[in-house]
Amino acid sequence: MKNVLRISALLTAALMVFIMVGCGGDEEENADKTAPTLVSTTPATGSAIAANGTVAMVFSEAMKEVTVAGAAGTVALGADGKSATWTPTGEIPVGTATLTINGSDKAGNALAAATLALTVKVADKEAPDIDAAKCSPANGATGVDPATVTKIVVTFTETMGEVKLDSFLPTDAKVDSKFDGDKTLTISFLGGYKLSNEMEIIATVSGKDGAGNPLKTTAFTFTTMKKAE
Repeated sequence: MKNVLRISALLTAALMVFIMVGCGGDEEENADKTAPTLVSTTPATGSAIAANGTVAMVFSEAMKEVTVAGAAGTVALGADGKSATWTPTGEIPVGTATLTINGSDKAGNALAAATLALTVKVADKEAPDIDAAKCSPANGATGVDPATVTKIVVTFTETMGEVKLDSFLPTDAKVDSKFDGDKTLTISFLGGYKLSNEMEIIATVSGKDGAGNPLKTTAFTFTTMKKAE
């Protein structure tokens, strides 16, 4: 009887070892072994950058770390880990600059080194602004037919590094906003919301251009037409 119990215990121990080894194999098979890639940069390679300009980067997956060599600066990872911004320390010397981007993802897979060749121009000290005439509706417009406004497009005078919608009036409107990474912020209405007559629309926005200059005008406004008598 003792021999039977001893054999049973040995078999149970062997089974447990087998299960543990098998599970470990599955974990190893499912481990992330895919190297991350650099999806895009703003500005893109071959483009111009101001001497005090920043470089925005987008990666294929969340990164653990990102480094940029070729000019002194610092890198800040975005909250999602898939984006990062490089900011120069001081100003990049005017002329040409070659930046090399390295890094690794959360699993430690190395990023294939990417090279960014840029033409460096004098520092940009001019604040960006809302380009009133290119907005839809135009910024400051009056008598706008509400039936023609299915979305709002706020356009800026230059490429922006970051833009966000801070507030929107009327307050009962449910909206969503999307920055295209260049010069446009699109505000969309949610839940079938539609504008009506005699409304004042005020969208408060904030942002900076690629050189870090803050937006000059932060209020986008227009009013809709009066009701027909």
